Amino acid sequence: MTLHELATNAAKYGALSATEGQIKVKWADGRLLLRWTETGGPPVKTPTHQGFGGRVIKGMIEQLKGRTRFDWRPEGLVCEIILQA
Repeated sequence: MTLHELATNAAKYGALSATEGQIKVKWADGRLLLRWTETGGPPVKTPTHQGFGGRVIKGMIEQLKGRTRFDWRPEGLVCEIILQA
């Protein structure tokens, strides 16, 4: 569900809405560390409020005792999700 939300938003507003857009997903060892990095899309602005998708992601990860971090960089969103093993 979390990856679906990230991909849907990227297709509507982010990197996947542009021909040159790319997404890089990286995993780390020892714990689940998912780093979703968008580049090549339209310029990004930090939202003034948390949207439905962000609330869904945060709520799901918190239920699993994890953490989320959204970094709204001008070149694209970076979302980190950390779950303990």
